[in-house]
Amino acid sequence: MLEPGCGTAREAKQDEEEIEFPYNENTVRKSPNITDQWILSFMQPLIGFFETEMAAYRLYTVVPRLVKFVDILTNWYVRMNRRRLKAPYMPFLTELTYQNLKVLIDPISVQDKDTLSIHYLMLPRVRFLPLPLREELIDKKTESAISRMQSVIELGRVIRDHKTIPIKYPLKEIVVIHQDPEALKDIKSLEKYVIEELNVRKVTLSTDKNKYGIRLRAEPDNVVLEKRLKGAFKAGMTSIKQLSSEELEQFQKTRTIVVEGHELHDEDIRLMYTFDQATGGTAQFEAHSDAQVNEMIPNLQVFCRMYSTLQCAV
Repeated sequence: MLEPGCGTAREAKQDEEEIEFPYNENTVRKSPNITDQWILSFMQPLIGFFETEMAAYRLYTVVPRLVKFVDILTNWYVRMNRRRLKAPYMPFLTELTYQNLKVLIDPISVQDKDTLSIHYLMLPRVRFLPLPLREELIDKKTESAISRMQSVIELGRVIRDHKTIPIKYPLKEIVVIHQDPEALKDIKSLEKYVIEELNVRKVTLSTDKNKYGIRLRAEPDNVVLEKRLKGAFKAGMTSIKQLSSEELEQFQKTRTIVVEGHELHDEDIRLMYTFDQATGGTAQFEAHSDAQVNEMIPNLQVFCRMYSTLQCAV
């Protein structure tokens, strides 16, 4: 498994006298792969944050960010690119590969640096004008699209876990519902990753909540409301739970609603989505949503249509 990576490095070294290929990070062509663009974009602010925080030796702020990056790198980037990344990148190979390739580095790009070992070199730095840009790698639109795709995959995995269906069994269809057409467009552009990660045959995107029986429901914040409503607390709780989906949709817009004579706001009520399986054509679906409605990815629901047990393909 390690041979392809090591072999590539050896071939590059053997050909150095015949082919001039000086490496310079400022002249490398942009990868057309969206996950490459995403991980590079995600990494740039991290490098700047690492440099700033470590200058003051604030390990307690750096470690959580690094742990999060390692999790994203291994559980998302490497996983989604496992067909491209056939050789594992183990730490003990780093020095060997560097020694084979360092002769190809453009000397101008490493002048005044000790290139004897990769361990003598510092981490790359985020560059700002008028120096050659690395900030051009930052692509917030791609990061947002990947984030939405991750939410879909994570919600789909929750449904699989809930139904105890291993990933090797295919799902007939996954339905993604979102009120923002741009969000659905992002998910559509990354559809192949959703299909592969969730092992589904078909991805359906929709903005029509009613078609799939999506309803809003409210959960009162007991701690906050008990202090405010006092004697009217129990009646208020009952009334809040009985609010219709239409009333709650209006509350989403106005951020205020009157219940039992009391004006309530965002901090008093949590909005969640429920799934009415009695709605025509959806009885064969299992559903899950991003629980509490949030601002980052609002109103996202995922449905999975299952094969029956006898139809599952192994």
